[in-house]
Amino acid sequence: MGKVFVDLKKQVDDSYEITIGSGFIPDTLKSFGAGNDFFMVDDNVFRLYSDIMPTERVYRFRADEHNKTHESVVAVLGFLFRGECRRDGRLVLIGGGITGDVGGFVAATYMRGISFVQIPTTLLSMVDSSVGGKTGINFRGAKNNVGVFAQPKHVYIDMDFLNTLTDEEFLNGVAEVIKYGMVYDAQFLEYLYDNKDRVLARDAEVLDYIVTRCCGMKAEVVRIDEKEKGERALLNFGHTFAHAIETDSDHSVKHGFAVATGMYLETDYAVKHKLADAKALEDIKRVLTAYGFDIKYNIINKNVFFGAMTADKKADKKGLTLAISPKTGTGKLVKNISIDQVISYFAGV
Repeated sequence: MGKVFVDLKKQVDDSYEITIGSGFIPDTLKSFGAGNDFFMVDDNVFRLYSDIMPTERVYRFRADEHNKTHESVVAVLGFLFRGECRRDGRLVLIGGGITGDVGGFVAATYMRGISFVQIPTTLLSMVDSSVGGKTGINFRGAKNNVGVFAQPKHVYIDMDFLNTLTDEEFLNGVAEVIKYGMVYDAQFLEYLYDNKDRVLARDAEVLDYIVTRCCGMKAEVVRIDEKEKGERALLNFGHTFAHAIETDSDHSVKHGFAVATGMYLETDYAVKHKLADAKALEDIKRVLTAYGFDIKYNIINKNVFFGAMTADKKADKKGLTLAISPKTGTGKLVKNISIDQVISYFAGV
């Protein structure tokens, strides 16, 4: 049995626990596999870890933003139906955020809901998407616009999966880690800056702390606001501009990299409209550039870019809603921002 260094018992609500450790997943997977267990596994993860992966009732999913669609949902639903999965079935999701989002949506809707567990394998999914119960797919160019809130029964985070991530995929998750510091904890942001080399070297002690801290922050936020009616929406910092970047680039810019740019640009927008302190912009720029993230984006197609913003699920008839960091370590929602204001901002960037 591998090391389990923290068990965040029932931090989100009474429905599940978050187990964080290293080397324990092989034994955990052996405990699954009864006739009511089904597995949806990122195909790349399956190949990398074929020696510990289940061999029965497995759906191998090619996790790509272009596959985050209703067609993929139908395919997984068919897999469960053909396997005679019933209401007492359990779907075990092994992969990154896309696998978790699609699989969670399937589990929440198959037979009006079966239980599921999350086994995130990327830094981004460990610190963000696997915790909190958001599920969803992209619809007609709009990011995550179809989905439901459905909490998993358990989240198992084994840090050993981080050993096989590419540098690009690892950085993809670092951006979401930085987000927590800007919105909730200035000291945590400073820790990320001071320990940049250890983070990039994937120092085990540092990563243990980072993942545990981020999960703790998110668990507390979700406990307060599960359905994103207020406080939880602050976790969308950087995401309104980021989703437009992802869509405009046809997803050639990965989510985390888009969030990094989005955090800088949204803070710059906020400073220019006297909604944030100049120091907040200095702080986010300092950390992002230290990690090598781009803070600028050249729009390819303005109709696609701004169309993605107006289609964003956080927008309404009164305008856009931005989650900003008015002061490092704090967050605030700003509503009713006209798209014309945003267009004017980008014209001057």
